[in-house]
Amino acid sequence: MKNFNHFDLRKGITSAYNNLESNKEYVNGLNVFPVPDGDTGTNMSLTFKSVMKKLNESDGDMKSIAKALSTGSLMGARGNSGVILSQLCRGVAKVVEKLELVEIVNLVEAFESAKETAYNAVLKPTEGTILTVSRMIAEFARKEFLKYDRIDEFLRACIDEGKRALMSTPEMLPVLKEAGVVDAGGQGLIFILEGFYKGIKGEEVELTVNVEDIKSIDFDKVIQHHSDVKPEDIVYGYCTEFLINHDGTQSYEEFKKEIEKYGDSIVCVGVDELIKTHIHTDDPGLVLSLARKRGELSDIKIENMRFQNAEVNRIKEKQQNKKEAKAKKYGFVSISIGEGFDDIFKELNVDRLIKGGQTMNPSTEDIVEAVNDVNAENVFVFPNNKNIILAAKQAIDLVDKNLIVVETKSIPQAFTAIINFDESLSPKENFENMTSSLDEITSLQLTYAVRDTKSGDLEINKDDFIGLESGKIVVKGNDLEKTFLELIKHAITDEHSVISIFYGEDIKEKDANDLLEKLEKLYPDLDIQINLGGQPLYYYIASLE
Repeated sequence: MKNFNHFDLRKGITSAYNNLESNKEYVNGLNVFPVPDGDTGTNMSLTFKSVMKKLNESDGDMKSIAKALSTGSLMGARGNSGVILSQLCRGVAKVVEKLELVEIVNLVEAFESAKETAYNAVLKPTEGTILTVSRMIAEFARKEFLKYDRIDEFLRACIDEGKRALMSTPEMLPVLKEAGVVDAGGQGLIFILEGFYKGIKGEEVELTVNVEDIKSIDFDKVIQHHSDVKPEDIVYGYCTEFLINHDGTQSYEEFKKEIEKYGDSIVCVGVDELIKTHIHTDDPGLVLSLARKRGELSDIKIENMRFQNAEVNRIKEKQQNKKEAKAKKYGFVSISIGEGFDDIFKELNVDRLIKGGQTMNPSTEDIVEAVNDVNAENVFVFPNNKNIILAAKQAIDLVDKNLIVVETKSIPQAFTAIINFDESLSPKENFENMTSSLDEITSLQLTYAVRDTKSGDLEINKDDFIGLESGKIVVKGNDLEKTFLELIKHAITDEHSVISIFYGEDIKEKDANDLLEKLEKLYPDLDIQINLGGQPLYYYIASLE
């Protein structure tokens, strides 16, 4: 294989996505910290999924495929790993968009362009990460390309060099060595390149689907295709979804054919003993009775699309009227997760909330849409997670208003920043005031370990409660409340006067109030507040001021 064309490129990208998606949980498992939010694989996969969406909409020539790679990854980027992946994709796209055939020398240029674009996007590049893997591949490609006549053999050699680079990451980053893992982002990149290699060779990787994937499929966006249609023009009125749990003898293809005459927008997928179905129909009862003949039903959801559509159009009209109104000077967009946090943000007059956090990093596109939805000249964005900051910054060049990212790494930091906002000041002055206020906050989190590991002097076992101070594990224990009290004791100083605590969805209000009583006895001179946060995975999130 001397070169490859746009057909090969499309197959390569598709195979790359399939390989990454099929191995995302392995990548997630390489998270340095043993907390239940190892989402590098998920973020990279969702970023690449956005590429696939654009690819399926493209014309198919080299230029349109390159645009899908660049635009799709940019808008879909989630988390630091997703943003860096998007920059690697953009670097490759800059090279291939001008070509009809990709030769070995073009592959060298693509690797170099990817590396340079990614490094330039990060203020302080850290070695021992996906950046290192991309750099060492690019350096190898430039040095060795004249030794190869076949592009597939050259790509194979570059991937092997990438694997060597990946295995060296623990020597560059002590935290990786301590945790006994290689860099997760670098591993994700290797899965992408392996899949791409197989794709251009005609050995495309098939997407591996499991039961949990089927259960988690979200069909909700299907209804959006009808959002511009008048309610009376909708042919089939009920959006119907359900799961069929069968004995392993049923075929989802046969069931799909059986129900085709009863509706449209049919999506029917299956694996093992499970079939998940979505259909727009006028007789959901009939469809469900046919499904019931094949197995037990669960997760049934029926919605009246005509009513929904009328509501969507009403909201659109309201939003359009809002856009036509005179823009205010300042607006706020914040990432939030948990009903308690949502309520507090609303009390602080935040205009738009984006659902997301530890395990659900929003994409750049999510942030762009939220900012565009705020009718203001200047919009402050609060990421509230170090893994969302890059995606928020990437949105700056994609909106027509002044988007200002306040680099909050926790929700309590956002509360403090917003309280320090002064409408009479300029955007620059407010940014400086809010940013400086973040130094006054010490952020604390209590969660559990998902695996055995070592952190500093702490030997941590799976399921231990672990307390984090500013992102670093500082305490562990077997008793939830005692571990949290130990965390407070470890972090508090004579300079602190306020403790703000937010309890998660797994904590009962009574237990939270009992904790408050104990803290008030331990620290009688401090102002201690406890409120519902409602966040998943983290039992308590707290701040010291």
